[in-house]
Amino acid sequence: MTSTENPVRIAQLSCGAEYSGIQKEIDSAVKQVNAVMVYPEVDIADIESIEEEFGLKVASPDLKLVMARAKAIVTGKVHVDAVFVATCFRCAEAALVRSEVRRYIHEKTGIPVISYSFTERTTAGTLLTRMEALTTTARRKSLLAREKQSGLTAGIDSGGSVCQCIEGSRG
Repeated sequence: MTSTENPVRIAQLSCGAEYSGIQKEIDSAVKQVNAVMVYPEVDIADIESIEEEFGLKVASPDLKLVMARAKAIVTGKVHVDAVFVATCFRCAEAALVRSEVRRYIHEKTGIPVISYSFTERTTAGTLLTRMEALTTTARRKSLLAREKQSGLTAGIDSGGSVCQCIEGSRG
């Protein structure tokens, strides 16, 4: 990476990052990989109608905002190079939304997505590996444009105190 390289524009779709105190950790990790966070703007009408689009009713207004922001990305209202979907580890409703938002963006765009469940102990160092992977994928996306893969590719991340499954396909 050179200092003249344009920053990667990452859409942050999250619920609870400020409340849990990890937003500063996210910002620190993003800065280290020459990226900028983008927070897609949406209209109140988008938030009010998003549950029907997703087929998922949620109690949390913040999770409705996450889904509406995902739709803004998919419909091209905002241009981003990558998406970071993050919700609290302890919230079952957020886990469902995180998974659906990742799937929705993956199926409708070629934009790289990383989903992450955080705790209040999440650090910039923990996030740095994920941000490096996300920005590298965004920067090198043209190298990944090969024939469509059939089937599913899965990997297991067993680092730290959280274990998550990362899935995706090429193309």
